[in-house]
Amino acid sequence: MDRKSKRTVISIQEYQPELDFEEAEHSQPFTFPEYQRGLLVSRLAAGAADFAIVGLIYCVFILATYLEMQDSFSVDRRVAGVYAVGFFVLLTIYFFLFMISASQTPGMKRCQLMAVTPEGIPLDLRRACMRGFGYLVSILPLMLGFLWAVIDPEHLTWADKVSGTYIKKI
Repeated sequence: MDRKSKRTVISIQEYQPELDFEEAEHSQPFTFPEYQRGLLVSRLAAGAADFAIVGLIYCVFILATYLEMQDSFSVDRRVAGVYAVGFFVLLTIYFFLFMISASQTPGMKRCQLMAVTPEGIPLDLRRACMRGFGYLVSILPLMLGFLWAVIDPEHLTWADKVSGTYIKKI
C-alpha cells in the first residue's frame, strides 16, 4: 500500500519576503512613561481616597456585625481572615463596578483621572471587565499590583497591563 502524506508546506517568502522592522521602529510606544510617572502621586491620592471610601463602608458593616453579636463576638485569626477577605472582595467589586459604569472611581474623579484605551477614549465593556479583572489580580497579592507602577519602566499597574489601558489626566 502506498500512502501519500497529506501535509501542506507554506513558504514564508511568498507571503512575507522580508521582515519590516522600520514600521515598528517609528510607531509610538503604548504609553509615555514620563507622562505616567507624573501621574503617580495623583494615582496614589485617588487610590487612598477610594480605599478610604471602601474602608468606611466596611467599618459600618463591621460595626453592625458587632452590635448584632455583642454577647458572642470574638475576633480570632479565622474571623479576622474572613473579614480581610471580605474587605478585598468589596474593594474588587467597587473598582470593577466603577470601571464598567464610568471608567473612573470617585477617587479618580476627585483627582481628575480617567482610565482610557490606547486611543484615549473611555473604556468599552470588554476593556472595563478586563480592567476589573486586573484590579483583582493587583489586589490579591497584598496590593503588589498597584505598587508595581513605581518600579515598572512604563509606570503601569498590573490592571493597566492586563487590560491594555492607561490613566490620563482630564
